[in-house]
Amino acid sequence: MRQRGIVIGREENQVVVQIQDPSRTCGSCSGCVRLTPQRPPEDYVVRLEDSRGDYVAGDEVILEGQVGDLVKAVVVLYGVPFVSLFVGYGLTRIISGSDPLAGIGAVVGLLAGALVARPLARRLSKADPELKIVARACS
Repeated sequence: MRQRGIVIGREENQVVVQIQDPSRTCGSCSGCVRLTPQRPPEDYVVRLEDSRGDYVAGDEVILEGQVGDLVKAVVVLYGVPFVSLFVGYGLTRIISGSDPLAGIGAVVGLLAGALVARPLARRLSKADPELKIVARACS
């Protein structure tokens, strides 16, 4: 996952980078807001290694981080309710033998899956990805 940021300070062999609001970067889909709680702007400040001293305050940079945990969280967030919908339908259909009741069972399964998936997805996406500067951004 790539993000854009501005270097706002320098401390020895580290730079302090203000990351741009993700909703501005990825088109305001609000997907990350649904997955994680809203964060104040000061939470988007990170300290990164810059031992060569390439960056100074005011430089716009591109940051990159691994998104493995975020992908797992999204799979859980959408996959668990999807699977539970079919499980709810199947179990209700087997037990009752009625299609209308099985439809209600599918809705109940979907809702139960959604209630389970959200806390699991939040737990998986708790850790922010480790970022590194990959390039200077063109302004």
